[in-house]
Amino acid sequence: VTGCESATRLVVAVNVNDPGTPTTTSATQDFCLEDAPTVADIAVTPSTAVWYSSATSTTPLLATDALADGNYYATIIDAVTGCESAVRLVVAVNVNDPGTPTTTSATQDFCLEDAPTVADIAVTPATAVWYSSATSTTPLLATDALADGNYYATIIDAVTGCESATRLVVAVNVNDPGTPTTTSATQDFCLEDAPTVADIAVSPATAVWYSSATST
Repeated sequence: VTGCESATRLVVAVNVNDPGTPTTTSATQDFCLEDAPTVADIAVTPSTAVWYSSATSTTPLLATDALADGNYYATIIDAVTGCESAVRLVVAVNVNDPGTPTTTSATQDFCLEDAPTVADIAVTPATAVWYSSATSTTPLLATDALADGNYYATIIDAVTGCESATRLVVAVNVNDPGTPTTTSATQDFCLEDAPTVADIAVSPATAVWYSSATST
């Protein structure tokens, strides 16, 4: 009405708070699937950063959520003001798995007289690492003798060092028909009877005979 303005001005002190953006030493972080990595495993400062699945999401991820390939976005929430980072940190996550070895036969048979070893199990790739159980962390040697039972194979990636999250299981049978038996370890024959190998008394009668302990 009058066009007059206040003779005394009101002063208001304004604070625009921003807790800042989280930081990291690596904008791309690699994990191994067999380690079951979670959101809590992403390396960031502060470790209390809040994570989101997108640059605009308002639903925080849980620290226990499993990681997958893709980008993750972190903020800081100030405990005093409740303010959240105006700019989010983005981290690219790679969850690596070299896959599971394959085989054309889940059950494999061997002969004890061949002295089969772990290296004889047919699998792709041939560089697969073998274990004696589904949870063992001690690899078997390629020269270890095979025995009846299950063997478990993984692949270890030469670049990432990641190991198969799922192991291949192969059932192994090491067969031995046993040793023939006889009632007499020394047997006598008469030359005039023209004795032959077939005359040697043994069980079973179908036993195969050799001229030496190593002859084939």
